[in-house]
Amino acid sequence: MNVLSLQSHVVYGHVGNSVAVFPLQRMGHEVWAISTVAYSNHPGHGRFRGRVTEAALVTQLIAGLDDLGMAKCCDAIITGYVGDVSVGRATIEAVRLVKSRNPSALYVCDPVMGRERDGFFVPEDLRDLFRERIVPAADVIAPNQFELEYLAGESLSSLAAVTEACARLRPRGTEVVIVTSVGVEEVPESQIATLAVAPEGSWLVATPRLTGGLFGAGDLFAALFLGNYLGFRDVENALKISVAATYGVLRTTVDTDARELEILKAQDEIVAPSRYFDVKRIN
Repeated sequence: MNVLSLQSHVVYGHVGNSVAVFPLQRMGHEVWAISTVAYSNHPGHGRFRGRVTEAALVTQLIAGLDDLGMAKCCDAIITGYVGDVSVGRATIEAVRLVKSRNPSALYVCDPVMGRERDGFFVPEDLRDLFRERIVPAADVIAPNQFELEYLAGESLSSLAAVTEACARLRPRGTEVVIVTSVGVEEVPESQIATLAVAPEGSWLVATPRLTGGLFGAGDLFAALFLGNYLGFRDVENALKISVAATYGVLRTTVDTDARELEILKAQDEIVAPSRYFDVKRIN
């Protein structure tokens, strides 16, 4: 299937499009990648060079696809880090255009705004744009717990609270909410969990907590979930496979003491994870 991916690009490392394109291709999907920023590396390394892509260029590239008649052939859109508000608005217009050409196109939004350890790394106006316009336009969103708390406007310390926050987001337009890095009182300190909330039910998967603060794990998971969800639209199965595949890549990365995700060395994990984890239905 054809996937339009609007995310960051880094020369060194694997985040954004640099961690999403290859896994989606490895799963058999065609990927049309547009860079929302072009950086030398992830800013979390303490220094980087590069710049945010001009919103006008993003709009032109989307228009060029439409000129070729390809917008109507787009089966899914995925967005992640968007750089600034102007690019965020351009992504909204891109989604609107694609859906006008193909109403069945799926939109998966990874609302990249920050994480618990580092706090927010996007400005307030962009966070507001995510909450007020981008997230409501998405069919599937994949925030981490820190980002979900911002979207929900409250701190979430229990599994029930996280689940209820997801349910409150759904009437705004989002059908499926996937929450990564769930660390609540019901999840042991030695584990980290992923929660999926959909019309047909809610499921939780816990995996061993790995050491290190690797960049791009959420970006990878969002791409894998999209790749596994396209076609059959089975939330439980897509969650199970995507969590297992993400864990396999992270495990390989930690075992080799690598600084960036080992998506090439661990590419077999993307299509045939070596270890699966129990999926618990919670309602």
